Amino acid sequence: MPPRSQLPPARLPWAQWGVALTEITDGRPLCLSLANTRHFRNSAAPRETLVRFADLVAWAQQRKVVDEREARRLVANAAGSGGSAQRELARAILLREAIARVFAGHAHGTGPDGADLATIVEGFNEAARHLKLELQDGRLVPCLDRADAGIRMPRWQAALSAVALLSSPALSQVKECADDRGCGWLFVDVTRNGSRRYCFSNECGNRARQQRFRARHPAPAVGRGAPA
Repeated sequence: MPPRSQLPPARLPWAQWGVALTEITDGRPLCLSLANTRHFRNSAAPRETLVRFADLVAWAQQRKVVDEREARRLVANAAGSGGSAQRELARAILLREAIARVFAGHAHGTGPDGADLATIVEGFNEAARHLKLELQDGRLVPCLDRADAGIRMPRWQAALSAVALLSSPALSQVKECADDRGCGWLFVDVTRNGSRRYCFSNECGNRARQQRFRARHPAPAVGRGAPA
């Protein structure tokens, strides 16, 4: 293999910075978690959960992108941002929808749209300009400069996560919930035999099992005059 310095830039993926997709252990990379903030996205009546910038911050805190103190600071800054926070929310939703379409396409074996990839890459490039190296557990790892990121932190982290997943072997394990109501939840199937079909076993999976049971065991018809 030629020395790294001789390789063309196009062959140097995100992994060149030593970033590992360690967040896939529960099947929820950050980028897919963002995509899943639009509930039942493939149904006739999807439900939006990111209505205010504070909703985006609450999601970021839940996924440990920011801690409680930083979350409070971001929400407080947003209140006096003169509309900047709401515009950032719009950019995050634009990124979210691009992520959802790209990974749903991979799940169903279709190629990504160029405009959606461009949206993801744009977010990645923004974030990459604000990376710094930190010593964690005895090794240097790239991290976003939180002071530089400000209200852009949730979106930038999601863009980095999307590129990490797109350049990871785990990409082939991305699936979309098979629920027939249009759940649309995206996840990484980390089961040994790759048999996972639903977002959660106790939700869409349980409903599907109940449907199959009723199909195999239909209720007996009640005859006329028979006691109900």
